[in-house]
Parts: sequence; C-alpha cells; structure tokens
Amino acid sequence: MGSLDALRGITRGDLEQGFASAFAARTDGKPESTTVVECDDMLMIRAHGTLTKSQGVLASRDPALVSELSRAMLDDLAHEDLWRIAEELTGETVIAVLTDQSVDPDIALVCFVLGGPADA
Repeated sequence: MGSLDALRGITRGDLEQGFASAFAARTDGKPESTTVVECDDMLMIRAHGTLTKSQGVLASRDPALVSELSRAMLDDLAHEDLWRIAEELTGETVIAVLTDQSVDPDIALVCFVLGGPADA
C-alpha cells in the first residue's frame, strides 16, 4: 500500500472520520480521538475514548469484566463495520485483523493486514 494521499484520493482524515463514525454507531458517541497510521501492507487505528457510559460505570466496579466485554465488542466491530470501511476506502482486501482494548486508559487498537487491490 502506498501513501494514503495517492490512494484513490482518500486521505488519512477520511479514514479517521469513517472509523470514528463506526465506533460512534456502537457506543454513546464518537471517540475522543481517532488516529490512522499506514505502514506497508498494514493499516492501524488507535481510538481513545471508546467505552460506553455504562461500561465506564461498570469499569469502576469490575475492570476485568469490562475489559472482557469491551474486547468482545471491539472484535465484533473490527470484523464487521471497520473491516468493510477499511476495504471500501482503501480499495484493498483485508486478509487479517488484530484487535485489543485497554480499559484504563480507554484505548482501542485495530490493525488490518491488507492483501492488495480488491479488484485484482
């Protein structure tokens, strides 16, 4: 994968906005920040502030349970909505995805491995 600016006119900001909107559809609102980094055949997303209000309350009582719940939600999100956005906006196929979620601090990390042009 080359520079995002040269990729069908898609910018890093377009990806960040698309991913932030996908997070917002599953939580109480958009993440506090969303950063996208591309490196060769990988596309990485770091989102801060992705827990719902209810998860935040529960985290103060049982951080381990919230960690498990938020990881499951992130895995589901990454394998559905975020995967689709990554393929649609980059024009490349996603061949693997890795996710992790931290509760304190509230940070989600998604890494897509891209397999080349979708129309190849």
